[in-house]
Amino acid sequence: MDVNNGFSGNNQNNYNFYPQNGEIPGKRNATICLILGIVSVACWFWGFGAIVGFITGIIGLVFASKAKKEGFHGGIRTAGFVCSLIGLIGSVVVFLSFIAVIGFIGAEWALRGAIYDFLFNR
Repeated sequence: MDVNNGFSGNNQNNYNFYPQNGEIPGKRNATICLILGIVSVACWFWGFGAIVGFITGIIGLVFASKAKKEGFHGGIRTAGFVCSLIGLIGSVVVFLSFIAVIGFIGAEWALRGAIYDFLFNR
């Protein structure tokens, strides 16, 4: 009975688990996913930059999915997926907050003008 299930330590049966160029399938997509996730989180600090964070978060999630389909389940893919998801959600929250602040400032200016007209332009 074969204890190794047909796989030997010296690879005498020529089982190639990785391509000849030595690249691990899905690792490039996982790395791209991590980079885009970090960029997505970094874009929170600029009001309308949250739009860029939203876009990079979505693209990062797509690359995480591609890496998983290619069979890569390493920590880089997981970290990229989490960063992209947090960046996507955070970008939406920051963008909506930014829009709300602009709305409040506009309402305050409109109210200030109405009060001024009421008090001084009778």
